[in-house]
Amino acid sequence: MNTEVPVVTESTVDTAPAPVWILLYEPEDEQEVHARVLPSFAASSEAQVWPRDERLPDLPRGTRVATWLCDAALKQVIPEAGRQGWVIGLLPHPQMPNARFGFGIASRLEQAQEDLSQLQMDVDLLYCNDEPVFNAVLAGDSYSLKPARDPGEGLWRRLRRFVRLMPALNRLRLRPFRLETQKEKVIETAALGIVAVEHGRSNPLSRRLLEDSSVNDGMLHALVLAPRSVMEFLRFLLASVLLPARQSNALPPFVGHIKSQRLRVSNGSPFDYVVDGVPGNGCELELRVEQKAFSLVPGRYLSIGKASGKESFRTESLPVGEARKALVAYPMPWIHHAATEEFRDLFLVLRDNARASQVFLTLMVLATLLACVGLFAGSAPVIIGAMILAPLMSPIISLAMGVLRQDERLMTESFRTLCVGIGLALLCATLLTLLVPLQTLNNEISARLQPTLLDLAVAVISGVAGAYAHARAEVAKSLAGVAIAVALVPPLAVTGMGLGWLDWHVFSGAFLLFLTNLAGIVLAAALTFLALGYSPFSRARRGLLLSLMLVIMVSVPLALGFQRMVDEHRVQRTLDGWDVAGVTLQDVSVRPGEPMHLQLRVLSPRPLTETDLDAIKQAIEERLRRSVRLEVVIAILR
Repeated sequence: MNTEVPVVTESTVDTAPAPVWILLYEPEDEQEVHARVLPSFAASSEAQVWPRDERLPDLPRGTRVATWLCDAALKQVIPEAGRQGWVIGLLPHPQMPNARFGFGIASRLEQAQEDLSQLQMDVDLLYCNDEPVFNAVLAGDSYSLKPARDPGEGLWRRLRRFVRLMPALNRLRLRPFRLETQKEKVIETAALGIVAVEHGRSNPLSRRLLEDSSVNDGMLHALVLAPRSVMEFLRFLLASVLLPARQSNALPPFVGHIKSQRLRVSNGSPFDYVVDGVPGNGCELELRVEQKAFSLVPGRYLSIGKASGKESFRTESLPVGEARKALVAYPMPWIHHAATEEFRDLFLVLRDNARASQVFLTLMVLATLLACVGLFAGSAPVIIGAMILAPLMSPIISLAMGVLRQDERLMTESFRTLCVGIGLALLCATLLTLLVPLQTLNNEISARLQPTLLDLAVAVISGVAGAYAHARAEVAKSLAGVAIAVALVPPLAVTGMGLGWLDWHVFSGAFLLFLTNLAGIVLAAALTFLALGYSPFSRARRGLLLSLMLVIMVSVPLALGFQRMVDEHRVQRTLDGWDVAGVTLQDVSVRPGEPMHLQLRVLSPRPLTETDLDAIKQAIEERLRRSVRLEVVIAILR
């Protein structure tokens, strides 16, 4: 090789000498270097060319070396540059994607050359099994853990990449891993994949989650991805696509974070891994960071950052023990199935709630009496107080879990408690009705006599909220709101009033509303627990089918009631404000019956005769195309 270094361009700046760069390139790229690369140096600096062969040149410390090299060649050059003390400037070679992303180099040659005027800094270098790593190491399933893309990648491109990953969902499976840090902290867990980077910008996953990272803190970062279900993983992937720039120290619930100077990743059997896009296979990866390994003129996209050099071990969310064994034994389920140790506390609470304790019985009596008093008085605040006081929601949620898991003991105990509570409420309400000399259907009582599909929707939503509040302790404070929404005790109180009055209409309507709430809550709560992974579908199928059949049976009269409500609202909209026969109809209300019973107010400038009222009735019947009975209040407008 010719060792003479020819000067290609000279600086025209008189005030200060331009920096001299040695441009290192592969011999086969010589034509491209002279055609594209060297002209970009003309404006601000002097460049000297040096074709790279098998032996790197011996250059003085502090020599500024610009490279037009591929990733593979840089893995030989950069360690040698660190040993000899060169200052490295990277130019975006077409086959240098990993070094470009890892060190934040601009993709446009002109921009990268402009960045060479920046001050150099000492940066760390990550090694995997003694091989330099510029971007990321992916261990295990590399699904969605691809190297970083351009910072300006558009939404549609990210969405297309997301859609292309969908066929791999059925093949997802967690693998066992053993992780050991520099300070000999060890965890044996299961993971879909592990992403190891030297700093947060190297990978889309790490860029999204890591803030506490730096290029010269002597630490590597390993993100351990261990989703318990395909749905949990999909939610995170979709959020990554739609919110790519969000950064937060709050890791997703299935991601662990290890920050250390050295990390050993091992498995009992060979596993696949990828180092800077190059696949490999082995039983162990030895990851280490060489702190301030070489001097680099950083690219414009490299976030320098400041971070502590302390080791951190955030692995509380990773599966261990029984959960780890269950996850590695089968392909990843679409819905997370919680291990016994994960819902032991919830089961203890539900079993306790299923018992007819003295507290439960006392609250049941007090809530029923309070609801009855509020209903007799027509006082909504008193009725709301009874809703909050009522303890019926607890055994119903326990019954839902028993139905879901086919737990006979839990089902029997919660059903017995529920029956005792219902019987006690009916007894108290009936006795109080017999003692109170009132038998008037006020608005509060009437509102609970004609349930519709809307009441079933309230019950279903409340069942979901109730089950979720029991499963997630942090939202348990919302149970009072759920109790108010679903209102279990007031319908029971009205049912007891119907018994005391021997009024079948009151009894049947209110009891249908209670059954609607009960069936809707049980089904919705069971489905919620299923979605949260508290039972496999194979075990839950029978209980869900029975709950669904009960809901369908209740829905038939509810559908009829809903259709009646729709018809009544249509009549009100049709007649309210209608000018007919010189009068205006106002305040139209409909009572069920055959023929339809209408209550309305007639606004007239003169007193009305019987003939006028007959004409109004006839006009209404013609407009509604059905027979009606009128109850008219006449208002004279002068």
